[in-house]
Amino acid sequence: EIAAGDAPWTRALEAREAARIFTGAPLPPGADCVVMQEHAVRDGAEVRVRQPPKAGQHIRRRGEELTAGAEALPAGRVLDPADLALAAACGAASLRVYRRPHVAVLSTGSELVPLGAEPGPGQIVETNSVTLSALCRDAGAEVLRLGIAKDTVETIAARLRDAPADILLTTGGASVGDHDHAQHALERLGGALIFHTVAIRPGKPVLFGTASGGRLVFGLPGNPAAATLGFELFVRPAIRLLLGDRNPERTKARARLRGSLSQVKGLTFFPRGRVSAEGSQLVFAPGEQQSSMQIASWSGANAVAVIPPGEGRVDEGAEIEVLLTGNLA
Repeated sequence: EIAAGDAPWTRALEAREAARIFTGAPLPPGADCVVMQEHAVRDGAEVRVRQPPKAGQHIRRRGEELTAGAEALPAGRVLDPADLALAAACGAASLRVYRRPHVAVLSTGSELVPLGAEPGPGQIVETNSVTLSALCRDAGAEVLRLGIAKDTVETIAARLRDAPADILLTTGGASVGDHDHAQHALERLGGALIFHTVAIRPGKPVLFGTASGGRLVFGLPGNPAAATLGFELFVRPAIRLLLGDRNPERTKARARLRGSLSQVKGLTFFPRGRVSAEGSQLVFAPGEQQSSMQIASWSGANAVAVIPPGEGRVDEGAEIEVLLTGNLA
């Protein structure tokens, strides 16, 4: 008998000679096939097989899975459990990887109260940090929640200044009103503004810049649906790049439109909805509510459509581009 872990068998088998072997054991010299024991009957010193064996059957050959010098795991790949198993099989006790980026999330607005508090007149419960923190973790980041900052430049800048993070993410105050202070807070941090406002709906007032220490700064709108879209289009790809992902953007696909959608003059429109497979094609059904304030417009959505600027309509059945943000329905 030859068991896994035994010293290699040294005597060569001759023609019509067999040795009992167990899974994982090296073949003895001279052996060219293996017959499963349920297909064989032992009778004393003889073994009868139910059908003639074929050379090479039930043998795992050296180098069969990976040949010498072959690339096992390419750089820029996000490791899953199977990848870790493959690395272990190659004898790699450790791997050089990118650490998870740290994101500090700050909600701004004097009207906001924390989750669990009873809102008074003119106040609303803050929800964006809940959404954005979950999205950051889903993208692969570690999250530091900085709470709520009142609508003053000093307060916002002070909360962000010493945050131990690679990305500073604010929500609210990113527009150009008298009480929108994200850009001025960035200036207080000694940062550089790279862009402010983008031609999209929802989420036009998006801010991006850099702060001291090479930190990235994103200012997202306060409206929940707009903040989530801004995260998907700008923040999530940045997190994935810091993770070393060479394909940081969401998967794009083509789908047939169910219903119709109006274009927006001068702005690319990103309606939320659900993509499902119908036969050999994908179908996108936009949600009924598309307001930038509608939290529910993202609940149950697994995609956003990409509707180019214009003044017309996109009719039912038209082929459109979609970004998949979740699993197919």
